Amino acid sequence: MRSIVDQASEILSKEEELTLADYNKFIKLQDMIKTEEEKFKFSWLAEGMYQRLPEIAAKEGNYNFVKDDEF
Repeated sequence: MRSIVDQASEILSKEEELTLADYNKFIKLQDMIKTEEEKFKFSWLAEGMYQRLPEIAAKEGNYNFVKDDEF
């Protein structure tokens, strides 16, 4: 089984535009983090997801899918 960090990295490395489903899966993975090492590694990936939010917002028409405590 791939690690949580590997799964999140795979989502971010998609060359096509990210979707709301990708975002939701990423957030679920974030909620599954248990160790400090995973938190540290995931924080770098979270920055990458933050940078790609405009792709998802362009499809959704807004940023309403982002909750205040997710980043």
